[in-house]
Amino acid sequence: VERILGQPVITAKANRERMATYGVRAEDAFMVLGATREGVRVGTVYEGPRRFDLKVIQPPEQPTIDGVAALRVETMRGDTVRLEDVLDITETDGPASVRRVDRQRAVRVDVNLRGRDLLSWVNEAQAKVKEKLPLESGYTVLWGGQFENFERASARLRIVVPIVIAIIFGMLLLMFRSVRMSSAVFATVPLALTGGMLGLLVRGMPFSLSAAVGFIALGGIAVLNGVVIGQEVQRLLLKGYDVTTAVVSGTSTVVRAVLSTAAVAALGFLPMALSTGAGSEVQRPLATAVAVGVALGAFTTLAVLPGILVELLKGYVVPVPVAQDRRAGDRQAAAPHG
Repeated sequence: VERILGQPVITAKANRERMATYGVRAEDAFMVLGATREGVRVGTVYEGPRRFDLKVIQPPEQPTIDGVAALRVETMRGDTVRLEDVLDITETDGPASVRRVDRQRAVRVDVNLRGRDLLSWVNEAQAKVKEKLPLESGYTVLWGGQFENFERASARLRIVVPIVIAIIFGMLLLMFRSVRMSSAVFATVPLALTGGMLGLLVRGMPFSLSAAVGFIALGGIAVLNGVVIGQEVQRLLLKGYDVTTAVVSGTSTVVRAVLSTAAVAALGFLPMALSTGAGSEVQRPLATAVAVGVALGAFTTLAVLPGILVELLKGYVVPVPVAQDRRAGDRQAAAPHG
């Protein structure tokens, strides 16, 4: 807990009975106290276009509680009395510094978390604070630091992730010009994400922002593998192969390319996944999700995607590229002249 006490403070409270006895107004008594530190504004000093407040300061002879108590205040009869005669002056332990957040006083409690994920700990702490720490009116508890950054980034990801998914699927549609083929290739994304989740689960790592970024990268690599298979299958379909033959032959042809892509990505992220130095708590979840997800996703893609293609491409008519359509039309137009 942030240490805020430890500074000696002189506290003065009005004694109404004594003030009435001596004929002293509370405003006059506290104006004397204000004159000891801040001064009392009595006019304005002009220096060209600039203006300055003119204040009268009456410091006590000694900056102690006795010195403040010895100050004198004028009564309504015109004589003076000591401040201690009309004020209850005490010395207490006050705040050494005052922290403010949004113009409200705040006390900070720092937590260094070890051996547990941030989100679950904060959720449990919020429940216990709400149960065991009833707050009076005017008091609030704010959870900040890394948790606040996590909440802010999570809100952004809720917007970014759907946009990324829409862009990936749109690019697949532009590439294959077929909803069936695009859907089949896009089905590789959850297969790879499942591998990334298993990697985090095996290593006992919680889901974090860095892991979320890793899952986004993992989805891109998975789509790349699916595109390699889908393009080869579509090429064979254009040659006149039936769906089953095209899928089996096309998948067998690109096995080496898919495994090579997965091996490069997995081995590239392996040092980050095994790192233990400074910043490794951020690197490990990202690298683990990508490395394990790519490795398992490559095998699950090769095992599952052919079956998905066979089911979705039944009765599939291969869209002929525009350039090929034009060449066919030119041949037909030139045939009578030949």
